[in-house]
Amino acid sequence: MNISKLKGKMVEKKYTQKKLAEELGMTVQALNAKLNNRSQFKIEEAVKISNILQIEEPGEIFFDNYIPKMQRN
Repeated sequence: MNISKLKGKMVEKKYTQKKLAEELGMTVQALNAKLNNRSQFKIEEAVKISNILQIEEPGEIFFDNYIPKMQRN
């Protein structure tokens, strides 16, 4: 998971943790735990975040650890 890219996208789209948590239907505490690697995003949450923040390449954020380095841009 590339937390830096996700947080950067939140800043770019002017989303606070509170605003994103509300749209996801979760508490700010739950989102904060996920953003600080104390919990993991479910696939459904990753899809919803990708749609909300208009992330074109969600794999680069949510599956960063699983994409071989040679396939990254």
